[in-house]
Amino acid sequence: MLMTQELTASQRKWYDLAAKHADTFAERAAEYDLKGEFPFENYAEMKESGYTAMPIPAECNGGGADLLDICIAQNRLAQGCGATALAVNMHFGLPFVMTDLRADGFEVDELLTRIADEKLIVFGAITDPQVDSYKGITGMGYTTVKAVKEGNGFRINGRKGFGTNSPAGDLFASSAIYEDPDEGDVGLIFILPINHEGLVCLNDWDTMGMRASQSHSWRLEDVFIEEDHVFKHKPWEWDIYARGLWAWHGGTFGSVYLGIAKAARDFAINQTRDRTRIPFKQPESYYPGHQFLAAEMDIALNAGWAYQKQVAEKLVDVNNRDDATIVDAVAMQYFCMKAAQDVVNKAVDMVGGAALARRLPLERYYRDVRAGTMHPISGFDALELIGKHAFGLHRDVEPRYV
Repeated sequence: MLMTQELTASQRKWYDLAAKHADTFAERAAEYDLKGEFPFENYAEMKESGYTAMPIPAECNGGGADLLDICIAQNRLAQGCGATALAVNMHFGLPFVMTDLRADGFEVDELLTRIADEKLIVFGAITDPQVDSYKGITGMGYTTVKAVKEGNGFRINGRKGFGTNSPAGDLFASSAIYEDPDEGDVGLIFILPINHEGLVCLNDWDTMGMRASQSHSWRLEDVFIEEDHVFKHKPWEWDIYARGLWAWHGGTFGSVYLGIAKAARDFAINQTRDRTRIPFKQPESYYPGHQFLAAEMDIALNAGWAYQKQVAEKLVDVNNRDDATIVDAVAMQYFCMKAAQDVVNKAVDMVGGAALARRLPLERYYRDVRAGTMHPISGFDALELIGKHAFGLHRDVEPRYV
């Protein structure tokens, strides 16, 4: 688990701010979850405090936080409201990748400064449900959304999923494929104002967990984008865009779910510490079974955070995006998501039947943490990538399964 006495000045600044927000957000989390409503009030407070500008470079009027700073803060924020922490982490994604591009010489300062100064919320509808997340780089590499050349730009049509922050977004990021007659498939990445003609929110987010994240699907209906406003790349390659995406995804999302697990662990310990049952004279904290569960929860949280911290420290350096480090990030995410679910499951076992009650937060933690193992690259896709790397095989080697 996070040892706060070891924090640097920058880490302490963001941790303390996250803790302040988390304590307030915890009071609203149940209502937002029950109603399936977006946490606008939480976002207004994060904008005002500068939390939403955390990953933007200080030179662009942002918070100047590095990846480990973000992980530490997000772990604490998630202990108050997991859905808010997940949602704002999705907002962080584009500024994080753009900061990588900035270090590589891309001219993105103007946009990053605008996001910081105007307190804009950026969200991406990148995921394509019809495309394999591993091979298609979760829809940013390859996608069924198609672009057709028209005049000085492209006309785009298709559907995207998991547009987290849909109700609050100011800027919409997505991707498409243009079939160039000479070059073949060309990937297009673009950022549009939310009121751009042809963007249609499907308002279809009604889920078991992470309900307040409001991750709606979107249709792009004859959306026109000027060619000068797109980033072009090769869709099937792990280029700077893909590596930035996996570094952010693999590098930060585990911290959110470990935060939820920490909240579940703390709740279970506090709920049972002094609870007694007839005919026993001692409270449940004296039960060997509860002690064993507490031990296993703490071991898992400590192991998860140690792995999270180790990988985040590597990924702080924008030049450290080689295959080995990206695979390590995927492995860390896989481990942390499984560990988080295991901790919450044990917290439920410790609390017993009361864990099912909606009036208690453990029921929400149990539902929210389920989403962790669905973030790409996950499941067998993650194991395939990690296993191929162990054998020295290229990630795209075929046959995929024998």
